[in-house]
Amino acid sequence: MDLQRHFSKKNIINNLAKYDMYYQISTGKLINITNTKDIDTNIEFQYALGSIYELLKDLQKLENAQELFEDELRNQAAMDAIQNFINNNMQLVKDEKIKIEPIINDINDGNFFNRTMIEICEQNQDKQLKKWGEVITDELATAILQSLKELETKN
Repeated sequence: MDLQRHFSKKNIINNLAKYDMYYQISTGKLINITNTKDIDTNIEFQYALGSIYELLKDLQKLENAQELFEDELRNQAAMDAIQNFINNNMQLVKDEKIKIEPIINDINDGNFFNRTMIEICEQNQDKQLKKWGEVITDELATAILQSLKELETKN
């Protein structure tokens, strides 16, 4: 994997902005589907970066990885939102008051995000880029890249 390219400051900001939007819109849909109010819509920065790293690592084996990346990032953020939802609402899942399997199937089948959800993401992209542009400094981008390089050498 070309860590230098995938985890340049610009790409870190761009990927975190998209992941954050997809995660939040997925969480919103979960709130709507389940009528559950107790959901944290904020992403965990390190978890999101790890998720993006693993996704890129998985896709690097494919010839059309670049073409698939956007859809796969969207699906990964949705899966992470589901996982967080399950962790915070385990009793509802155990009591079968919430059916998770159909939601996961929708994500895997590419049916979870409708056109309106994608449009909302597109409308908010500039705000997200600005937000993450303020968070990801040159020093932080360098530290992230260095950390991933160290991780690669250990594996």
